[in-house]
Amino acid sequence: MNKPGVILITTLLIVMILSIISVQISKNFYISLKREAYLDFKNLSHQMLMSSEKQAIKSLQKNIKPFQSKLTLNDSLLNNKFYFQNDLMVLEVSVLDASNCFNLNSLFKPSGNSYEIRPLYKAWLKRYLKLKQFNEADIESFIDQLVDWVDRDNQPLNFGAENYFYIGPASKISQFTPKRLLVDISEINNFPIMERMDYRDLITNLCVLPNRNNQIININSLVQSDSLLIAAFFDEENLEYTASQILNMPKNGYDDVNVFIDQFNQASKFPSQVLSINSQTFRLQSDIINENFSANLETLVILDISNSAEVIRRTFNF
Repeated sequence: MNKPGVILITTLLIVMILSIISVQISKNFYISLKREAYLDFKNLSHQMLMSSEKQAIKSLQKNIKPFQSKLTLNDSLLNNKFYFQNDLMVLEVSVLDASNCFNLNSLFKPSGNSYEIRPLYKAWLKRYLKLKQFNEADIESFIDQLVDWVDRDNQPLNFGAENYFYIGPASKISQFTPKRLLVDISEINNFPIMERMDYRDLITNLCVLPNRNNQIININSLVQSDSLLIAAFFDEENLEYTASQILNMPKNGYDDVNVFIDQFNQASKFPSQVLSINSQTFRLQSDIINENFSANLETLVILDISNSAEVIRRTFNF
């Protein structure tokens, strides 16, 4: 090969290598800029989400007053969104009634330094799981393992699991049972029975109010997907009938819980003071609207009788 040809090929190779290096540097620089922009957005959105949460709670406390005696799905509190904004982004807040689920902690009643099991709540939970078509053995296992997770002793129930299962040589978890009420629904993923139960399917109408065993169902905010929960509550096997009673709810809701109860003539004895026509537990869904990134905060808040607010859980997603 002649000398000019070698020089040309060498030059082209050098240009190609420099181009590759340039593209890689540009790519890394772009990623670095994007990462920096994301971190800036994350920090700013976190501050904005926390700030707007305070304002949203104040708005909730102010706007709840007309609905303290009765709250329905048609009421403005659950339909009108709050908006907060600055020069960079807009934040949208929705208020949702968080009452209508079975709080797993309601199974337990504090008794001295331990917990008693509430029989009527246990029966309600068993009926719900049965309507979900889980088999009897899995239902017994789930409930026993839930009890062993919370109770203060180290003696496993017939289908339960105590410390050895969780810290033994075959365990992937390596922790003791917490011996306290649940703080999050995801804790049940630790139970051995969950290898045979579908988590997403299981928790459709189950929830956890962190470290709280109270249980309220607002009949005026029920929707058709709550049929299993209500059918299990009343021991009603006809799910279509239960769904029809929810769908045929009065336009302005019920003024008296007993009117709703009277629709279930075959109802067995159920836990008292569970059904209500209003709510004290709300979920604030805060979403940031931005061209390049998204962020949201889910806040679980309880309003007590004096209208004081307590945040019991925050979940950020960036």
